[in-house]
Amino acid sequence: MHLLTALLTSNDFIYGPLFFMALFMVYSVVASKYKDDATKRLFMKAFYFKMLISLISSLIIIFYYRGGDSAMYYDSAVDLKNAVTDDSGNFWTIMGTKSLNSDSPIASYFLNDNSIFPTWESAHSPSNFMVPRLGLPFGLLTDMSYLCMSMAFSFFAFGGSIRLYKFFIHYFPDYQKEVALATLFLPSMVFWSSSFLKDPICFGSVGYLIYGLFSIFIRRKKILTSLIWITISVLLLFYVKVYILLALLPAVMLWLFSEVNKAVENKTLRRILAIMTFSVGAGIAYLLINYVGSDDSVKMYRLDTFLETSQYNRDLYKGFSTREQGAYFTYETSNPVLLVLYGMVATLFRPFPWEISSPIGFLSVVESMMFLYFTVMLFYKKGLVGFFKGAFSHPVFIMCLIFSLIFAAAVGSSATNFGSISRYKIPCLPFYLLMILIMYKQAGLKYPAWFAKAIGYRPEQKPRYRKPIH
Repeated sequence: MHLLTALLTSNDFIYGPLFFMALFMVYSVVASKYKDDATKRLFMKAFYFKMLISLISSLIIIFYYRGGDSAMYYDSAVDLKNAVTDDSGNFWTIMGTKSLNSDSPIASYFLNDNSIFPTWESAHSPSNFMVPRLGLPFGLLTDMSYLCMSMAFSFFAFGGSIRLYKFFIHYFPDYQKEVALATLFLPSMVFWSSSFLKDPICFGSVGYLIYGLFSIFIRRKKILTSLIWITISVLLLFYVKVYILLALLPAVMLWLFSEVNKAVENKTLRRILAIMTFSVGAGIAYLLINYVGSDDSVKMYRLDTFLETSQYNRDLYKGFSTREQGAYFTYETSNPVLLVLYGMVATLFRPFPWEISSPIGFLSVVESMMFLYFTVMLFYKKGLVGFFKGAFSHPVFIMCLIFSLIFAAAVGSSATNFGSISRYKIPCLPFYLLMILIMYKQAGLKYPAWFAKAIGYRPEQKPRYRKPIH
């Protein structure tokens, strides 16, 4: 019962409802600014769904996973809280510290915390230390309520989801149900971005980053606010999971370059510019990725060390999965092309039904089979050329495809544990799913009855036009 008493305490029953009400009031004010009543109702439903899943996720982590990484981050946050309690000046020391070492004034709190988790070793990594550091302010406000800290992280991820919704609905106002599913209600995405982990930070940052760029370059509004959010998002991604940022760079650049090409009316000139744009964008993205990767902390993610990093991570995860008796898998190849392809398949279309080893994996199986069904049907009906012609027909599709494939290859080729992949892959899920669904409908294909019913389409109901939301 160690984890029960460590993570779930009387403070959660006292502060949990109060913190939820505070978030509810804050978001009610935000949602009230939207003029469209249907949009208000949709966003409030998404908020309730997110908070409910945050509660369920916290309970599953406590009682099913027995804490795991989330409990380690919580213990680290308690260490930070103890340091601040002893000396309030430590708060600013903590906020300005990327990671801990033996010379840090708060090192002793980690070395002597008696945690069953390796909190001290974890705090050496800026990526790991960021989670308790960001959770500390909310912990201080709620007397270290684990549920409140999880809700705070969930709320940040929810903000990213809302911004992805607003971004996609601007381009595809006829596909409100598809956009809502992909950005607000996709079960595994909502589940894994609703806890005291790195994943909510990263998912929320992706949403804020994309919408910030959209506001500056497309809408040309709220420039200063957007620049602030872009800066925050880039820093969070850089220090927490830099490979997400590296996968986004080429995709975003190609999207923005493609938007410029759309303004050219001459078809021949547009084709020439498209080829030039793709070449220049890919070249700049390559240089940026390797420049960012010149830092020692992220050198392993450089393109010239990708294969070595993938093999190292796979060996590491395989050992861990074996000890934990998790659902792990192997690739019997050293061919880099096959490794990339296998990685894409593992991220987007696995686990298969016979590969899960726990009830929690059922959601991932359902979603993976849904992704596989629509992808296979689209390839079958349109062919390989038709698929990629559709994918390159819209700047947003280009971004979705490039980001999804690069990200899927990186994640899938490095990990061997389906549980880990289910968590790590959530940033690319909205992009890939929405691209596939809209291409599917634009190709004149009908949804299966079960899927149409699941997302709320009545028989023969056509998508209804909605004004873009800003």
